[in-house]
Amino acid sequence: MDTLRFSFDGDQALAAVTGRDGGVSRGQVASLNLSFEVGDDPGSVVANRKIVGDRLGFDFRDLVVPRQVHGVRVKVVGDHDRGRGADSAESGVAACDALVTSTPMIPLAVLVADCAPVVLYDPVQPAIGVVHVGWRGAIGRIAQKAVETMTREFGCRPRDIRVGIGPCLQPLSLEVSMNEAMQAEGEFHQQPAVLYDAGDKPHLDIPFMVKQQVLDAGVWLKQIEDCRMDTLDARRFFSHRGQSGRAGRCMGVAMLRSA
Repeated sequence: MDTLRFSFDGDQALAAVTGRDGGVSRGQVASLNLSFEVGDDPGSVVANRKIVGDRLGFDFRDLVVPRQVHGVRVKVVGDHDRGRGADSAESGVAACDALVTSTPMIPLAVLVADCAPVVLYDPVQPAIGVVHVGWRGAIGRIAQKAVETMTREFGCRPRDIRVGIGPCLQPLSLEVSMNEAMQAEGEFHQQPAVLYDAGDKPHLDIPFMVKQQVLDAGVWLKQIEDCRMDTLDARRFFSHRGQSGRAGRCMGVAMLRSA
């Protein structure tokens, strides 16, 4: 199983993004599809999630997974949420795109295929989070809201929080409409969130937007890790655009291993 691990993944925290190989799914979603909502056999998805849990060191039945809506809602979760979304989409945490917790051994996950999986980890006041960031979430500053939630709910200091930005569509691969570009410019003003010289349409830089908003929340630049990997070619990671909307989903996963 191919997995990208952030530098702060280790004995105290799990911080990783799964690749698309090493599972049992077939067809367009082969082979390590982790979503129940892309037409895959549910039994295959469960088997794939077990593979991931076994490899990364958690019980897949403890997974907490949101019902993602490309919004900006952040949900604080704890022991009572353990297993929500683990074995079906319907049981997931409703209508949110970011999860944070200070409870050890609860694996948090978001599902991605071009959107950015972002992991937040505070090793000082132990807390962790995972965020699904598409262009709407980036414009809505969902990563910043997640940092602010960790600060408010767990007493974290932003300067202590480590940020990992996973594989996603990079700027030259993310064409958007002029209306979407104007929304991004309205939020980030003169900062270079939009590229106009990359082709016929403007392009968005989601990793830049994530960096800027967590910096605005007080995270230190040296604490931000950006893998700068493009998902469009769909070789290592699933890509909704690269596979014409028929892609499986990778998983950004985060967990406190100990308090």
